[in-house]
Amino acid sequence: MKKYKVTVEKLTYQSGFVEIVAEDEKKAIEKVNILIMGGKLQTTNIKWDDPVYIDFSFQTTGDVE
Repeated sequence: MKKYKVTVEKLTYQSGFVEIVAEDEKKAIEKVNILIMGGKLQTTNIKWDDPVYIDFSFQTTGDVE
C-alpha cells in the first residue's frame, strides 16, 4: 500500500484591541475601520489575545500528495 499526505486544517480566530483617541465609541470604530481599509493599521500594532479554536472546524482540505 502507498502512503499519502492528506492536508487537514482547523480554524482559529484571535481578537485584540488597538487604542485610539476619538469623540465617542462610534467615531472610534469609524477611525479604526478607516485605518484598516486604508492599509494603515498593521497587525503588529494590535494587542492580541490568545487564539481560540473554532469548534467543529477540523477537516480535510481535499489536497493529497
